[in-house]
Amino acid sequence: MGIGNNLVIGLARLKRVSLVCLLVSVMVSAPGVIAQDYTVNLKETDIQELIKFVSEATGTTIVVDPAVKGKVKVVSAKPVSSSELYDLFLSILEVHGYTAVRSGGIVRVIPSKDARSAPVAVRGAEDVGGNDEYVTQVFNLENISAAKLIPVLRPLVPQQAHMAAYAPSNAIIISDIASNINRIRDIIERMDKSAIQKTDIVKLKYAVAEDIVGMLDKLNKSEAKQSGALEPDVLLVADSRTNSVLINGDELERSRIHKLVAYLDTPLEQSGNVKVIYLEYAQASELAEVLTRVMQNISRLGTGDGKKVTNVKNTSTIEADEGTNSLIITADADEMASLEAVIQRLDIRRAQVLVEAIIVEMEVIDGQDLGLQWLFADDSGTFGSNINAGDVRASNIAGAILPPSGDDGASSDPDLGDLAGALASTPGFSLGWGTISDNLSMAVILNALEEQQNANILSTPSILTLDNEEAYITVGQNVPFVTGSFTNTGSGGDGAQNPFQTIQRENVGITLRVTPHINEGDSVVLEIEQEVSSLSGLSVVASDLITNERKVQTKVLAADKRMVVLGGLIKEDVQDSTQKVPLLGDIPFLGRLFRSDAVKNTKTNLIIFIRPTIIRDSEQMEGATADKYRHIRAEQLMRVDKGVEFISDEDIPLLPEWEEQIKQLDEIKHDSEATEASGQ
Repeated sequence: MGIGNNLVIGLARLKRVSLVCLLVSVMVSAPGVIAQDYTVNLKETDIQELIKFVSEATGTTIVVDPAVKGKVKVVSAKPVSSSELYDLFLSILEVHGYTAVRSGGIVRVIPSKDARSAPVAVRGAEDVGGNDEYVTQVFNLENISAAKLIPVLRPLVPQQAHMAAYAPSNAIIISDIASNINRIRDIIERMDKSAIQKTDIVKLKYAVAEDIVGMLDKLNKSEAKQSGALEPDVLLVADSRTNSVLINGDELERSRIHKLVAYLDTPLEQSGNVKVIYLEYAQASELAEVLTRVMQNISRLGTGDGKKVTNVKNTSTIEADEGTNSLIITADADEMASLEAVIQRLDIRRAQVLVEAIIVEMEVIDGQDLGLQWLFADDSGTFGSNINAGDVRASNIAGAILPPSGDDGASSDPDLGDLAGALASTPGFSLGWGTISDNLSMAVILNALEEQQNANILSTPSILTLDNEEAYITVGQNVPFVTGSFTNTGSGGDGAQNPFQTIQRENVGITLRVTPHINEGDSVVLEIEQEVSSLSGLSVVASDLITNERKVQTKVLAADKRMVVLGGLIKEDVQDSTQKVPLLGDIPFLGRLFRSDAVKNTKTNLIIFIRPTIIRDSEQMEGATADKYRHIRAEQLMRVDKGVEFISDEDIPLLPEWEEQIKQLDEIKHDSEATEASGQ
């Protein structure tokens, strides 16, 4: 025995803790060779002091997490070496909820709950020994399923440890202290023995047992050849009487075969080379024509090898069932795949375009008429006048004042009724005087008229249509126009028989016709035809009604939700006319008695705007509809607030609120779906 020297190092602290004594024994086995052993006795010692002592004793760099705190107590009567002191240190950390994670030459002391996310060292499969440092190890199983072994091993590891299975490689990943992982390794090695061979029976529902076994045998032999085995690890037998597959092998192989059989034992979507494809958005009849032409072009082009082309006979047929909006396709497998790819790209939700037009028309008319007109007559008839034959007003008044003479040649008295009717039909101020003597009559007509007309017309037609689809809206009246008349003059004394007129009805109002084409971006090409027509109120001599027509036909490019101007008209028409008696009408001042003046100024402003809105989904559609719906309801509410005489407010039509309307529609849809489900 060598000479032993005992050193006692005392660490004392008075912060409400007991006296801590650390006894260190140093034993020298031979002169010149010093072997240090440590007898550790700790009582309510700060763990930070312990970590500092172990770092100095073992020469290890230790980084301590700020969360590591507490007092430790260790009772030991047997000396330990330097390496055993480090293992004892790891055990003390584990008891107090901490662990050591080694990263290169540095050891980090952290709480055990944070260890799984720390950069833990991964230990190799050949490493068996180890202390209580936190490590990660991967175990590859050969005979049993890793996923099924996890529930068995999970209760054997601490809560803060991590354990998971990776099915593709049939491996288990464990992060825990090394000593506990060694224990789990022993358990896994005892359980991962050669699996017991068992036989499972799988009854098929759709597939044929012989076909399934034939395919799986080829697959198993190919895998066995790649792995170097002479025979597959699983045996498959088909029972044609019960249409079942018998599977003999270990658990892993049986589980793999079960998955393959379940995948193969599924019903066919279609039988043979006939397939029914239900369309969601496209129209079956139109799509059938397109696909038929495509297949005809393919068969016409045929297949070739360079310059020589060989025509291929087209055996596929495509029929449309309009009742179910579906396509019935008969084709080979390769042709069927090509057609399905084309249908998938054509049967898509098409965007829609809400086209809103704004038609603004403002017209201002100012006119003034002033003049005197004379007429003389005696018993023999009229012999002098400055009345213009085109002035219908003056002619009507003159005819009422000076009616034709009677049967005896003498002029009859004026009819007051005719005179009143002529004055009533004459606009402006009219003043007359006549009758000089019994044989001579004179009529003087003073006409003064100032006319002002203002018109401010705003029309906002709108229409919703699919992309590349023409749509039109017409709002107006259907007005009859006389196109001809017929009178059948008989040979008897009855005169005309069966007279009639032919008429043709035309729409008078607003017509919007549009075809949108959406670009890849957010712009729309619009083919627009906008027509605004109305009945004219002009007092012009014509054989029938006169209509005003404004028409625009153009093609424009507009951005989404941006307003553009289609066109318009800014017109100012000034017309003046003078009627006078030569020489007399030119006399200063007195010439006004023999002259009539008329001035008319007409200003017209007509502008047409357009705004397209692209609607790509149901949410945008609902938003656009809600805006129009709420606008109409707001107009109705204003009418209800104003009230109507002799009608109760409850009797005035009023749309329900938009949210209530949507709720009612959802309830109707839900009831309809429930009815269909109960019927099925």
